[in-house]
Amino acid sequence: MQFKSIIAAIDIDDDLAEGVIRTADSLAQKDGAKLQVVSVWPVLAATGTGFSAELGGSSAIVTEALMEQHNEGRRDSLDALRAMTDRLAPSATAVLLDGEAPEEVAHYAEKQNADLIVTGSHQRKFWGSLFQGSASMELVREAPCAVFLVTKAFADTLTD
Repeated sequence: MQFKSIIAAIDIDDDLAEGVIRTADSLAQKDGAKLQVVSVWPVLAATGTGFSAELGGSSAIVTEALMEQHNEGRRDSLDALRAMTDRLAPSATAVLLDGEAPEEVAHYAEKQNADLIVTGSHQRKFWGSLFQGSASMELVREAPCAVFLVTKAFADTLTD
C-alpha cells in the first residue's frame, strides 16, 4: 500500500508529539505523500453566570478579556505548531483546527481524503482509560482511514 495523504495528529504539549511527526514524516517521504501536521485548539467554554434579558439569570459570560486571552493562546499554539513542524518535517504543512480533537481530526481527514492518520497513544491501563478516556481510541473509532498509533516505546527508538 502506498499513502498519498498523511495526517500527523498531535497535541503540541504532549511528549509523543515529536515521535508522531517523525513517524509520519518518514512514512510520507517513503511514499512521496503529502503530510499535514494537525493539532486542535479547544473551543472557548463560557464560565460563570450572569443575567441577560433574553436568556435570564443562567446565561454564561464570555468577557472580552477572556476572549482575547483565548485568541492569544490560539495564536501562540499555532506558532509553536509551525515551529515544531518546520523543525521536524520541513516539507509538511501545519494546521490548527478548533473543537474536540478526535472529531475534528477525523472530519479534517475525511475532507482531505487522507489515507492515514498518525497519532500518539499513551496506552493507559484499563482503569486509566475508563476514568480518563482515550482520545486516540476515540479517533480510531471516528477515523475515515487507517490509523497508526505511536507509543512511547516506539517513539523512544526514533532519533534525529
